Amino acid sequence: NKQIGAPNLADDVWLYGGGLRTIQHTINEGKQNNMPAFGSLLGGDNELARAKAKVLAAYVWGLSNDPQAK
Repeated sequence: NKQIGAPNLADDVWLYGGGLRTIQHTINEGKQNNMPAFGSLLGGDNELARAKAKVLAAYVWGLSNDPQAK
């Protein structure tokens, strides 16, 4: 979204890769000078936190793969 300076999550353009693992890694580790890491907010490095990150990554991935969102 150019108006607020954020990427459009509903299109198929990815700056750092649009695969589920890449999205999950970005959620957990962040991107330098672009996005903070959210892994600790999801509970750190344990099975539940990893599951939360995976569900969130699947949601974000689904936004760009939903024909109705385009």
